[in-house]
Amino acid sequence: MGKNRVKKDKTKKTNLITNNQQVVLASLSKTRQIEIKKYFKDVILTKHTVNETKEKKKHKQLNAKDLAYHLARLKAISVSAKYKDKFIIGCDQTLECNAKVLSKPKTLIKAKKNLKELSGKKHKLFTCIYVLKNLREYFVEETSAELSFRKISDDEINHYVEKNKVTAVNCVGSYKIEENKKYKFIKILKGKKESIIGFPLKRFLSKIR
Repeated sequence: MGKNRVKKDKTKKTNLITNNQQVVLASLSKTRQIEIKKYFKDVILTKHTVNETKEKKKHKQLNAKDLAYHLARLKAISVSAKYKDKFIIGCDQTLECNAKVLSKPKTLIKAKKNLKELSGKKHKLFTCIYVLKNLREYFVEETSAELSFRKISDDEINHYVEKNKVTAVNCVGSYKIEENKKYKFIKILKGKKESIIGFPLKRFLSKIR
């Protein structure tokens, strides 16, 4: 009987992919693409049509948490006409430091400025995934994490940005938690890794299985 139990446990651990569901990910984020493919064989990757800069200017009154929800929802809706009978996942992550919302930098100069802003301070990450099915809200997950960024010099910032140009301009904090062992910028104070990487899927997977 002990052997049978061990075999059953192994089956559960390796049966990660949901075979009979097709999902649409309204994001071209490499990290999210890797994560979604761990659980679904049939994935459609598509770019959302939301102008995030315009939306942020239009809704300056929103705090970081509500902004993440707003953008995630709009991203799912933006591709819903084409994929209305499928699960459509929109997602967004915002960063708040000293009551200020930092956006993804579009230039290396802005990335350096953001890293200086984070240096030696605590910050929060707010993540939302918004799922549509048949043009209706099917599932929403909102999570948060609190992190501390160690004090770094201008030389460290310049060196890091020069070596990590893609990460610097494409991540909201100009860093990836996956690379923290190398650079040791971040200490996690609260929150789970799936929230920090910007894609909390576990509760959604539990709902559709």
